[in-house]
Amino acid sequence: MNEKHDSDCRSKYTQKLSHTSLTQDEKTEATYHMGETNDKDIHSCSCVIPIIFQYLPAKDLLCAQRTCKEWQTELTPPSPAATWLYQSIVASRWPWAKVPCLTSNDDNGATYAEAITYAEIMKEIYIKSQCVQESLLPTVWSDNHFRQSCKYGKYSRWVLAKQFDDGAFLIDLAWAVRILYCLGPQAYLTLDGADISAYDPAFSMCASYSPGWRLISNRNGYSAIQQQLLLGKDSYASLEILDQVMAQGKYAQYKPRKPLTAHILEQQPEIQLSKNENWSRAMDLEEHTKLLSFLLRHPESRRALLWDIDGVVCRGVTSLAKERYECWDTLTEACSVGEPLSRQIPHMFNMAKLGQHVEALSWDECCGF
Repeated sequence: MNEKHDSDCRSKYTQKLSHTSLTQDEKTEATYHMGETNDKDIHSCSCVIPIIFQYLPAKDLLCAQRTCKEWQTELTPPSPAATWLYQSIVASRWPWAKVPCLTSNDDNGATYAEAITYAEIMKEIYIKSQCVQESLLPTVWSDNHFRQSCKYGKYSRWVLAKQFDDGAFLIDLAWAVRILYCLGPQAYLTLDGADISAYDPAFSMCASYSPGWRLISNRNGYSAIQQQLLLGKDSYASLEILDQVMAQGKYAQYKPRKPLTAHILEQQPEIQLSKNENWSRAMDLEEHTKLLSFLLRHPESRRALLWDIDGVVCRGVTSLAKERYECWDTLTEACSVGEPLSRQIPHMFNMAKLGQHVEALSWDECCGF
């Protein structure tokens, strides 16, 4: 009898997960009535607890998970309540990031099986992202051999600054590449043979017969398509991030909030309100984790990105803006806007191709889990 009661309550609970039109009072009332169906039996609480969990912040949910075996089970897949746990953790850790939504083909809302599958997906995203940022990144960056080798490169020695000792700036670089690739001009993926060219980190560190380099060697051709290479307000966020990342190394007193990407996007809430498909792609936590893991596991690609960033930033990122957008700090007192320097262009092509290359790879190819 108790098992049937719990099963019925779970069914009602999973349906409510998808009905966001319910008010707080309606959900509270539903919780109350579900709990009083059998108040003499302690097992009747099992259908109420999951609904209570959905109103708790991530920190409290983690505490609840450690309170007793029953709650630990309730907050662990295959329990649907685990959905709320990992949604809350991911939202509190990466509030600007996008994750898959709980969807259903059932008009009555998500089924129990769909909620279980979604909980597993959210758990996997959280664990992989946490592993890459808190385990793989410190391990790789603590190997001083790579960093010391950067001092011999014209555009890579900037990472020797003490402000980059923890390697956290690589997280921001990966977000910047995602934004440029997803929101930037399609010209970087189509012109000058970029549509048929494969990504190669060598293109970043020397002049070659490759996209961008060929273009600037033809002055007439470059002048004709110059305007197609300029960045709009949303995509310019990528250059704002790169410029501020490098500023950390130039000025010892420069101490922005961490992570830098969150700080920049918090200053410009209207950017995030443009909820288009490309912005969601750019902020995809799974894809960001893939890209960060790829950079950590491929030192030459990591070195190439350092070259690309300095190659663009040292010549002034404002020259790549389509207009003087007042929302971005770097453009408030910019001298040159809308006049890209030719030597910046190959590096922009290379960063866009990096984003495209990694997005086409699988989880295993990038993360090796």
